Parts: sequence; C-alpha cells; structure tokens
Amino acid sequence: MKKNLIYLLACLFTFFVSACGNNDDESNIVIRDYVQSVNIGNKQHGEILVDNFIHQISVELVEDQDLSDVQIKLELGEGATMVNPPTAEAVYNLTTSAKFTIAAEGKQYSYTIKTKEIEEPVGPYKGWEQYTGFGELPSGIRVYKSPAQLQGKNAVAYIAVAKSSKNKTFDVVLGGDIVDGRKLSGAKTPTEFYESGQYPIIMNGGYFTYQSGYYQLSLVCSNGTVLIGAQQDVWPGDGQYYLPARGIFSHIKDKEYKAEWAVTSGNSTYAYSSPLAKPTIPATFPSFDDARSYSAQTGVGGGPVLIKNGEIVNTYVNEMFKETTDVGATINNPRTAIGYTSGGRIIFFVCEGRNQTPDTPGFTLEETAKILLDLGCVEAINLDGGGSSCMLVNGKETIKPSDGTQRAITSAIILK
Repeated sequence: MKKNLIYLLACLFTFFVSACGNNDDESNIVIRDYVQSVNIGNKQHGEILVDNFIHQISVELVEDQDLSDVQIKLELGEGATMVNPPTAEAVYNLTTSAKFTIAAEGKQYSYTIKTKEIEEPVGPYKGWEQYTGFGELPSGIRVYKSPAQLQGKNAVAYIAVAKSSKNKTFDVVLGGDIVDGRKLSGAKTPTEFYESGQYPIIMNGGYFTYQSGYYQLSLVCSNGTVLIGAQQDVWPGDGQYYLPARGIFSHIKDKEYKAEWAVTSGNSTYAYSSPLAKPTIPATFPSFDDARSYSAQTGVGGGPVLIKNGEIVNTYVNEMFKETTDVGATINNPRTAIGYTSGGRIIFFVCEGRNQTPDTPGFTLEETAKILLDLGCVEAINLDGGGSSCMLVNGKETIKPSDGTQRAITSAIILK
C-alpha cells in the first residue's frame, strides 16, 4: 500500500512538472503588431485601441453620427498586407459588426471592429463656445455662447441644445389658467416660471396681448392636446381683419419635428406644409384642402417661419407681420427662436438687442434665420421677441432683457 502511494505521488509530480514546462513554452509566444495604428478621418471619436492578441479594434465614436460610412485608415506592420478590403484606407459600415482581413507570414488574420458610442467631448458647437457658468445640466442638454460677432454685428446670444436621442424634448407651459378661450388668469416672468417648476431651461414662447386681461394669441399644444389654437385674426389697419396661416413649431412624434403654418377654425386646427399666400379677402379662412388636421405631441405658435426643409423662407409677408412694427422684420431687435437640426438637436436661441450691452443692436429676421441655418437647423420659427426675449438656465438670465427687467409673459417653452 505504501509503495502504491509513493508511485502515485511520483506520477503526479511528473504531471505537474510537465504542465509547467508547457506553460513556459507558451509564454514565449510572440504577439506581432500586424496592425500598428488606426485613424478615423470623417467622424468625431474618442480613444482607439488596437489589440493584436485577440485581433480586435475598439473605437469610441461620438453619438448621433451616421456610422454607415466611417473612413478608416490602417497602418500595418512590416510584412503585413490587406486581403479584405484590399486597401488599408476604406469606408466601413459600423452600424453592424465590421471586420477586415490581413495576411502575414503565410497566414490570414481577421480583425473585428468593436464600437462604443460616447457623449461628444466638452467643446464648441458650430463655433459657439460651450458655457458652463450657469451650473450643471441634465445629460443631453448643453448651453453655448455666441462668438463676439454674428452676421457682421456685435452679438450677445446663447443657445440651449438638447439631443432628441437622449429623449430630450420641449414643452409649453402657461402663465395662468385658461379662463375663457384665449384669456388666462394671469402671466408670469421667466423667473416665476422657474420658481414654479425648476426647469433647467426656460425661454419665452409665443405672442400675447393685454386688454383688461392676458390673452394668449399663439398656438399652445402640450401632452398631445391643443390647449389654445393658432392665432386667428390680424388687423392690418385698414378697418378689416384677416385670417393668415401663422408659424408653428411642433414635436410630431419620436424624432419628427416640423415648422409649419396653421389656422384654427372653431375647435379645429389645420397645419400646412407650405406657406400660404398673404390673404386678400377679409374674415375668410384659406382652403383646408391642402392642410392636415393638426395633431402633435407638443406645439408652440409664433412666426414667421424662418427655415423649412433646410432652406430660409422667412414668410413674414405671408403671415401678415408688419415690417417695422409688431415683429419688426427688417429692423434690429432682440430675438427668440426655436429650431431643429438634421442631427436630431433641438435649438433654443435668444439674443440681446436694443443696445442693452453697448453697440449690440440685435438682428433682423433674415439675419436670425441665417444664424439658425449656420447652427444646422433644418426647421425653425421665430417666437415673441423684443422685451419678451429671455432665456434662463437653472434660473439664471443669459441675456439682459431690453425692458431692463423681465416681462411677464403668458407662455414659456422649456427643455426637459
């Protein structure tokens, strides 16, 4: 029995020595740097790691980019050549699993490309510097300050940018309860809106008037319900009133945002995808034949429409805004606008005017439209401006209101 035990121990010792010897042999395997580096030419990216042991390339790509046409250039080690694709610089579709194959030392090796989407790094957006002085914001919302000049003029302007891919969107809130039709029980300053809701971004909304009470003139749609229809009657000063289609901006569904023209008849609102001619017959609605029955998740009225399908339209004549009064289309003013980019970003825009900061006059509607187009907007409308223009970030003012203090308004738009 004792001899058998000694024999068994000897066998086990021999086995372990043999195993250790094999491991020592494996540790001498040389990992060749067949792929030395990877460069991406047409997309924003973070870290790129090359692992020649498991034949994998790990790439961090900034989110919200088209990953179907990523330009990749490989630098191969000595003796390595491309097999598929045949060139070291090629376009890859990284929306699905991507691979490339190389040959070296008589063998072929297939590498996989693993991608990870990351938030874009802190930095400028379209030449506007990211501004963090207002405090921390929810993921997916950022604030940027304009360059010192826009459109050849001194500028003090801010944009709040929200990513729809991060489930960020806008909503409309009212300054009081609806008493009757368009009449509200009151109005609030932007600061009062903030105090009642603690919204990270608040900006003034559509048009209103005060005539023995506050009246909301522009469309308000929230949670899929039209609370107040599109502005109806316009009095141009000839003793008659007209019913033009005026600008609205809507979140239709998912990532669908549109600038349109709308009219409201009774309890029904109709939206048009193209501008209507300036009305010439008093008290007459346009034909509803080319309109859709309006429905949306959220909508805010204002006008005029500035950008439609990526082109400047600026339909203040069609919408019967007076050139130098009302919206002051061709004169400098503080401005407020909302837009949407092809990259899925909602843009809140506000700028100073009327020289609240010396030599800062504000912008015309045409200039405002060009600024928004430069920011990537493909859909955009103008909102109430002048003394109403105001945007708060975490309750802090971005621009100096041209009245000297914040104006009480009947509607505000928020990012959430």
